Amino acid sequence: MKKKEAIYEIILFSISLVLLLFSSAASAATAESGSPTVTETQITTNTSYQWDPAIYGNRIVWTDKRNGSCNIYMYDLSTKKETQISNYESGYEDTGNSAVYGDKIVWTHGYEEYWQIYMYDLSTSRETQITTNGRAYNPAIYGNKIVWLDDRDNDYKYDIYMYDLYTKKETQITSSGPADNPAIYGNRIVYADDREGNYDIYMYDISTKKETQITSSPDNQVSPAIYGNRILWKDDGGEDDGGEYHGIYMCDLSTNQKFKITSYGWDDPAIYGNRVVYTDNRNGNYDIYMSTISSEEPEPNLPVAAFSASLTYGKAPLKVKFTDTSTGTPTKWIWNFGDGSKSFHQNPTHKYSKAGVYTVSLTVKNAVGSNTVTKTEYIKVITKPVAAFSAKPTSGKAPMKVQFTDKSTGSPTKWKWDFGDGTKSFHQNPTHKYSKAGKYTVTLKVTNAVGINTATKSKYITVTSKPVAAFSASPTSGKSPLNVKFTDKSTGSPMKWKWDFGDGTKSFHQNPTHKYSKAGKYTVTLKVTNAVGINTATKSKYIIVKTSQAPTADVPTADFWGWPLSGNAPLKVTFTETSKGSPTSWKWDFGDGKYSTEKSPTHTYSAAGTYTVKLTATNAAGSSTKLKWKYIKVAK
Repeated sequence: MKKKEAIYEIILFSISLVLLLFSSAASAATAESGSPTVTETQITTNTSYQWDPAIYGNRIVWTDKRNGSCNIYMYDLSTKKETQISNYESGYEDTGNSAVYGDKIVWTHGYEEYWQIYMYDLSTSRETQITTNGRAYNPAIYGNKIVWLDDRDNDYKYDIYMYDLYTKKETQITSSGPADNPAIYGNRIVYADDREGNYDIYMYDISTKKETQITSSPDNQVSPAIYGNRILWKDDGGEDDGGEYHGIYMCDLSTNQKFKITSYGWDDPAIYGNRVVYTDNRNGNYDIYMSTISSEEPEPNLPVAAFSASLTYGKAPLKVKFTDTSTGTPTKWIWNFGDGSKSFHQNPTHKYSKAGVYTVSLTVKNAVGSNTVTKTEYIKVITKPVAAFSAKPTSGKAPMKVQFTDKSTGSPTKWKWDFGDGTKSFHQNPTHKYSKAGKYTVTLKVTNAVGINTATKSKYITVTSKPVAAFSASPTSGKSPLNVKFTDKSTGSPMKWKWDFGDGTKSFHQNPTHKYSKAGKYTVTLKVTNAVGINTATKSKYIIVKTSQAPTADVPTADFWGWPLSGNAPLKVTFTETSKGSPTSWKWDFGDGKYSTEKSPTHTYSAAGTYTVKLTATNAAGSSTKLKWKYIKVAK
């Protein structure tokens, strides 16, 4: 099966039936009276086989078997230079089905019945494998989309798949099988399908996911190509016996009219603008030919989205009239108003009910493709403003320059700043210089069409001079250990603090708490720093710590109980310590040669017998022992 390129548009001839007959030897031919002039050029002259041509712009690609193996070649009409694209060494049908779009060439390559799709980028000289599973062939390309036939289930029910080079996403297009010869232009894919017992031409719209049957004939209709609104294909009717219907046909989707373009000779048609390339074996072997038609319809263009709005600012509810100003003759419109609602009218009116700043986008579509324009924060619907602001820096030495930034919501239109030093500003984001040290309260009043709001930040800006260290402590005397809370009383807005507590320890907190563990008289020093300078305050023998007498501890009174007290071996007994006098350590003797230092242990008696249990409890004051004679009885 052969690929029919994602290609292009034959010229609409006339309303009457047009038949262009080409002489087997002529390099130029003229159609019937009233038809366009067609000039034919032979592209290849090699004595081997050349077939499956495709064209885009000045580039023609085809499959060539001149060196005994199949490879992809390209001819540039502008430079008249021929280039070998692939370099495979063997296999008659291992390489073929080439297609071209811009700098990208795709083709099929594989061994036996295992074929894959490859792509070559002329701008980077890089080859990429597109497919990796199943049997894939007959690729076509347009823009960032590649389509191909795929028999990954090995059931000979070939379906069409599409791969997006940008999103890396693969999509199955058909599932009826078997399809053949896909071609793509814009959002349209054309292909042959024999679901009715013979091949007809079908078209699938990617944007609407709708399939349309183009032909309905008792004869096979194959090898479709597409350019804009024009679909080109080959009618195989009566090919073997000279049937009158055999030849190349075209359908214009805009008028729904079908025309016969050629009779015998042409095969594998592909089209771009007014250039048609095809295979012809008139000289006994297959060569590539190109016919140029004298009249050319301009290439359809993608639409370019654009719009305007009657209002972009106002208070809620705000009614806005949107006007489509797109070019490229779009046929569909999708508006997104930024508040969760959409419209499919060309020039809709929309009401914004809530305050906010809304981003609006418009997507327009035509037969070639789609385009989107987005206007960020385009519509501003306001309510009463809420004042808010920030400043940088908020502290420093005089003279200090501060940048104020409006953070208000509700789209205010007027601003009034009071900097706290007797000066004001009416700019949105003013810069102000504080000349004297001090702490300044700043106020911002904002206004819009709905109302007024004010924000005040008390003592927000601190302008410093050299600091003066000062501090207090509480308590300043007591028994050890003594916890003392120190409080910074310095002036001049220090930014750093260094305390020396007189016992070898330091702190860098503003208001630290410190524990004195030993008796003594301690001198305390505080050093404070700001952007202007440093100052130190020292209080000699400021903290007096006296010795504390530890309370006399009582000797503990050991006691305990256990459960169960009797049972068959092995017997698991839990002992619970109930001593008085706060013991800090324990020693258990279970009477069977085993010991424990846990407070309340669990012990297992393995052998039958009667056991005496002893607990010794100890603290700093001393120890005592509790003995329970024949306390545990274990039977066999």
